[in-house]
Amino acid sequence: MTTERIRTLIIDDEEFVRLVVEQALREEGCDTRTASGGQEGLDLLRTGAFDCVITDLRMPGVDGRAVLRWVKEHQPDVDVVVLTGHGDVKDAVAAIKDGAWDFLLKDIPFDGAAVKAALAKLRTVRELRRENLAARHGGYRQDAIVDGPSPAWQRVRTYIAQVAPSQAAVLIQGETGSGKEVVARLLHAQSRRAAGPCIAVNCGAVSRELLESELFGYEKGAFTGAATAKPGLIAAAEGGSLFLDEVGEMPGPMQVGLLRFLDRNEYRPVGSTRTLRADARILCATNRDLQELVLQGRFRDDLLYRINTVTLRVPPLRDRPEDIAPLAAHILETVRLPGSTTRTLTPDSLRALSAYPWPGNIRELRNVLERIVLMSPSRGSITDAEVLQVLPQSSARPPADNETLVPLDEVERLHIERVLKANEGNKSRAAQILRIDYKTLLTKLKKYDADR
Repeated sequence: MTTERIRTLIIDDEEFVRLVVEQALREEGCDTRTASGGQEGLDLLRTGAFDCVITDLRMPGVDGRAVLRWVKEHQPDVDVVVLTGHGDVKDAVAAIKDGAWDFLLKDIPFDGAAVKAALAKLRTVRELRRENLAARHGGYRQDAIVDGPSPAWQRVRTYIAQVAPSQAAVLIQGETGSGKEVVARLLHAQSRRAAGPCIAVNCGAVSRELLESELFGYEKGAFTGAATAKPGLIAAAEGGSLFLDEVGEMPGPMQVGLLRFLDRNEYRPVGSTRTLRADARILCATNRDLQELVLQGRFRDDLLYRINTVTLRVPPLRDRPEDIAPLAAHILETVRLPGSTTRTLTPDSLRALSAYPWPGNIRELRNVLERIVLMSPSRGSITDAEVLQVLPQSSARPPADNETLVPLDEVERLHIERVLKANEGNKSRAAQILRIDYKTLLTKLKKYDADR
């Protein structure tokens, strides 16, 4: 998750407080402006663009409550954090009810630690909010949705059409960058829940502490700063789908909560004794070998059985080279430089792209084409020389005519290692490709380690 440079306006009639908050925010990479009173703050809001306002509640003239009301009426996308003393906590709680995002206490001595903690939480929530808003309006990147002629991709589309109308949980497996989230969006769009929201959260990009409260919500007083109750993403996905990316990174205690929801559609917010219900279909994705994580004790086997009612595997780009041409054409259209025409591929440049193994899949294809467009002075068709200039050098080499002959079991070992490497160590997938039992593969790998 990239660090957002949040534009923040600080409003407080105490110069010391303004300096402390400004210093803390600048150390975290924020753009800041300050105002010594509410009226000055409103003037800056009318003429500038801000993502967040941090305002004192008690100020002479235009106070923090007035600033909050103005922001909620005129700039509702701006998050407001209120500053208050210990004696005014009730006023801060009232401000939360009026639409403030959070409040901070002016502890004695007042320092920037609490400001930085609140900023970290706000950044994560803003990122989740942005992703989910884009998903609702179809604004997510659609590179992999481009339909290609490859049999591998057409099988995926057929399987999606078969699985989407059901209510079953779906586990989407595939390498990094292969389009797992796009498949999840397609499953939702073709389901009976298409009119509802499709909420996405990356379990590996959110801290363990924050992930639980974001997913299940929390009650007032559940932790420091929880001045009011907030619903979680499960509640937000009511009537729709909840997509859990990198589900293998989910911590153990949360796995128990997710299992309970899958079994009964029930969950419990952080700090609550109440059991709530929600109607949301769970879609999960991973590039990890969950069976291996189960053997390591890092993933619950009963949860694995529940989330993989249906398993859908997204093929890597190297298994669908026929799709590179339409994907590249679509990407080149989206990365076109302002004022220039869309660049196209020649037959030679397309062959060069098709010969590359694409370990980063569609995401890597996009990065390569972006680099070509940005780095090359040419504005015509992309040549194979331009492609080869930016493609990483492959470590593969063709076998020599006088290659040393090796025993059959060594050939087997080399082939198994090659398949594992091509699938990023996913033993379950490797066993399927090799058409051997999973336990047989583990036995062979243990033997190879012993031989070494």
